[in-house]
Amino acid sequence: MSSQNDPTGPKDPGSASPEEFASSVQLASTRQLAEALDRPQLRATVLDEVFHRMSSRYRGEATVDGVIHWRILDRPDGGHDLYESVLANGTCSVHKRQTGEPRVTISLSGAEFLRLASGERSPTVMFFSGRLQLTGDIAFAAGLGHLFGVPTA
Repeated sequence: MSSQNDPTGPKDPGSASPEEFASSVQLASTRQLAEALDRPQLRATVLDEVFHRMSSRYRGEATVDGVIHWRILDRPDGGHDLYESVLANGTCSVHKRQTGEPRVTISLSGAEFLRLASGERSPTVMFFSGRLQLTGDIAFAAGLGHLFGVPTA
């Protein structure tokens, strides 16, 4: 996601650095992000890439344990995408299916997820404004922002 003229990004989102991704998201309107995520193949590619990179950006300690379910809402077919992050033994592994019971479930729209993943939006502000919903251990969720190196533009 690196082109200033096309905020939906390059054909291969994996070719953009995290900083280029953050810049592209920042330049795009919410409508543009939502329209890009309405394209099923692009949605899958972008979300898969963001979650794939999550593991390498994890900075948590071995004492942090928990399963996070991410519900990315507003899929074109009316459903949602489910991703799972498992934090254990100082690592983060990501799955595109449920493998464990969640300590917390985070639900938000695709566009808002991109804003969160790019460091453009504060999860606290998103929660209190209703853009992000939490189910489960809210105290655990409150500390998640410090566990990942979120890119900035």
